[in-house]
Amino acid sequence: MITREFETFLLAQEETFLTPANKLAVIIDTHNVNHAKLLLSHMTYSRVPVVTEENRFVGTIGLREIVTYQTENELTDEELEMDIALIVKRDVATVGAHYHLEEVMRKLIDQAFLPVVGEDQKFLGIITRKSILKAVNALLHNFTFQSKG
Repeated sequence: MITREFETFLLAQEETFLTPANKLAVIIDTHNVNHAKLLLSHMTYSRVPVVTEENRFVGTIGLREIVTYQTENELTDEELEMDIALIVKRDVATVGAHYHLEEVMRKLIDQAFLPVVGEDQKFLGIITRKSILKAVNALLHNFTFQSKG
């Protein structure tokens, strides 16, 4: 459990946690693997969300997974015309729209970002480990206990 004063301080910065879906690079699940490989090779991200055309969260994909899949199946680039949905990592930790800070911090230990999903798996955006660490850094440098008096 997070100390109430710390949680209050961190939650005051909550608007900086979520990067909204409309500000993110995503891959549509019907894009072919070769297209996803091309996009990922030109991005600075190691992994990106995969969504449906209706903006429903499917999972995540990274360039390493695509290359591994291609190598293990001895596929040429021309043979990568199948939908990316076939190799998407689906067992990804997510949080709901009304997440708890403690849950976010626990889940971010094992991954760089957490997809935030609403009703019917609607993709709302991501919370990055970096955004949480910035808030914790601010806490460590700027927090003062208020005396009760």
